[in-house]
Amino acid sequence: MREIRFNEETLRDGQQSLWANRMPTGPMLPIAPAMDRAGFGSINIMSGSAFEACILYLNENPWERLRLLAQLMPKTDLQILIRGRSAFGWRRFPNDAIELLIKCLQKSGIQGLAIFDGLNDLNNIKWHFQVAQEIGLQVHPALVFALSPAHSDAYYAAKARECAELGVHSVSLADASGLLTPERVRTLIPAIRSAIGNLDLSFVSHCGTGLGTACYREAMKLGVDILSTASLPLSQGNSIPSTWEILSYARENGLKARLDDFLIRKIDDYFYWVAYQEKKPVGQAVSFNPAQYIKYAAHQIPGGMMSHLVSQLKNLGLERLVPEVLDEAGRVRQEIGYPVMVTPFSQIVGVQAVFNVIQKERYRTVPSDLCLYARGYYGEPAAPIDPNVKDRILQGEDPTPIDPTENYLEPVV
Repeated sequence: MREIRFNEETLRDGQQSLWANRMPTGPMLPIAPAMDRAGFGSINIMSGSAFEACILYLNENPWERLRLLAQLMPKTDLQILIRGRSAFGWRRFPNDAIELLIKCLQKSGIQGLAIFDGLNDLNNIKWHFQVAQEIGLQVHPALVFALSPAHSDAYYAAKARECAELGVHSVSLADASGLLTPERVRTLIPAIRSAIGNLDLSFVSHCGTGLGTACYREAMKLGVDILSTASLPLSQGNSIPSTWEILSYARENGLKARLDDFLIRKIDDYFYWVAYQEKKPVGQAVSFNPAQYIKYAAHQIPGGMMSHLVSQLKNLGLERLVPEVLDEAGRVRQEIGYPVMVTPFSQIVGVQAVFNVIQKERYRTVPSDLCLYARGYYGEPAAPIDPNVKDRILQGEDPTPIDPTENYLEPVV
C-alpha cells in the first residue's frame, strides 16, 4: 500500500491566508504537543510575512515563537518558508546575510527550509541550498505555478530537474493563486515526476477559485508523496484544503497515512475555539465559477494585492477604473515576460497598470522597481520582455543589464 505524507500548514499558510498572520504565539502553544504527536511528516510554522506581523502588529519576538514551538514539537520536522533573496525582508540580501539567517534558524529549532524564488530563477537561491546542506538542514524548493504560454509542463520539468541535480530533499509544486485545474494537474505532475525520479514530490494548491480540493484528489492519484493541508477552520477560502478532508480522500483511494484521527479532530476543534476567542473568520468552501476563473486567470492578481488595489483606487475616487486596471495588468504582465504574481512582482505589475490607465498613456511613468526588473535585477523571467516595451521602460534610464548575482559576495554583516 502506497503511503502519502502530510505537511501541516495551519500555523503558516492557514493563518496567513485567512487571518493575515494575526494569530498570536500564545494560542499556538497549548495545541503544539498534540500536533507533534499527530503523525505529520513535517509542520511549517512560519514565514517572512509572519515575522513582519509579529513585529509590526502583534508586538512579539518571532524568534521566541520559533524557539517555543520547537521545544513543544521535538518529534516532527519543523519547516519555515523563505522568500528567495528577500528572505524575511523587502530588500535583496547578499550571501553572508542569508547564511547568518539560515544558521540562526537552525539554532532556533528549524530542521527544513521551504524556499522559493518569485521568478523560479534557481540562481537566486542556490546559495540557500548550499548553506543549508552544509549544516545539515533539509532543502525543499518550491516551484511557483503560474499560467502563461511560457509556464509549460516542459518549463516546470526542467526547473524540477535542475533542483534534483542540486541535491535537494524534495521538490514542491506550489500553486499559491489557485490557478491549477485538475486537467492541468494530470499532465503537469507526471512531467515533474519524470524529471525528478524517486525524489519526493510535494504539492500545495489554494482554494480561492474552488479547485484546490479537486486538484489534490488528482495529485494523490498521480503519485505525489507529500500534501500540504491545514486544520479545518483554517482551510478553504483563500487557504488550502483541510487535513481531515484530504485524509479521507486518500484512504478512499487506498493510500496509507500515518495520521491519528483523534488528534486531527482535536486540532480542528482547538482552532475553532481559537477563531472564536480571537474573533477571526473560519474558512468557507468556494464554488468554482468558470466565468470568474477566466477573468482571474487573465491578470492573476492575488487577493491581498487586489484588496489593496481596489482600496487605493476608491480613495482616489477612481473605483470605476478597477475593471480597466485589471485588464491592463494582464497586458503589462504579458509584455514583461509573465512574472509569477507574487511579491514583489504583483505589486510591480499592479502599480504600472494603475499608472497606464490613470495617465492614459502607457509607460509614461515607470516606477524604479520595474526599471530594475527590466535590467535583470530580480533574475530571469520565464519569457523575454517585449523589446519595444523594454525601450519605453528604460527611456532616460541606464539600460545596462544587471547581473543579480554580482552583489551577492559583498558582505553586509
